[in-house]
This record gives sequence, C-alpha cells and structure tokens, in this order.
Amino acid sequence: MEVLLVEKDPLVRDQVKVGLQQFPEFHVTVGSGYAGINEARSRPFDCVFLGVDPREKDTVKLLHHLRSFDTTTELFVLTAPRNVKDMAVDKSKYNIHSFLQTPIDVREFFGLLGRFLERRTERQNSTLRKDGRRAAAAGRAH
Repeated sequence: MEVLLVEKDPLVRDQVKVGLQQFPEFHVTVGSGYAGINEARSRPFDCVFLGVDPREKDTVKLLHHLRSFDTTTELFVLTAPRNVKDMAVDKSKYNIHSFLQTPIDVREFFGLLGRFLERRTERQNSTLRKDGRRAAAAGRAH
C-alpha cells in the first residue's frame, strides 16, 4: 500500500515513518510542503498522513490544496491535542478520516493503523465477492 507522509516536524515525521515501516505492506513516500502534496497528483496513494496546525496557515493551505484535487484518499491529520477540538468542524469539510495527536502515542498510532488495514481488507474482500457474483451471473447467462 502506498502511503504519503507530509509533516514539518522532523521528530513526528520520523516517528510516523518508522512506525509505518514496521508493516511490510506499507511503502512510505515522505514529502515536504506543496511538492509533497503534489506527489498525490502524479500517482495514487492509499492514505495520506498530513501535519496540520491551524495557527500555521501554510499547513492549512496544504490540507485545502490536497482536497482541491483529491477528495477520496483516506486522510489522517497529525496535530497537537489542543487543535483537535478546533479542527473537528473541518473533519467532514475536508473528509478527514482521523486525527492523530502529536506527540505520537504508540498504542494509538498502531491501533489506527490496525483499523485502517482492517477496513482495506474488508473493502477488498467485498469487491472480490461482488466480482465473483458478477462472474457467476455472467457464466449462467451463457
């Protein structure tokens, strides 16, 4: 699975990157600023981890920029606990899947990754079941 990580704080960025690398199915691309977000224009990602601080307008602009051309990729926003409440109103506006509070709580982070992997597996299995039913129906039609 392809993961895009765009986070200004090097400590948070490295912690998330190392955590993601514990799973062999994750291939992590680390980006910076607009160039990092624009990676999502050139190829599809399964999810994006984006550092956002509402007091730093450039990070909010990155969030807006990402959602201006990609509204469906699962988005996890990395932010300080004090910002989660303020940004809750933006959750549906920007289709934010989850907030991950910084500094990163390892149990919370791995729990979030586990739920993400479960959802992906369930979606894939659901698609396979639908495809199988379609193939069976097409076979009966002949």
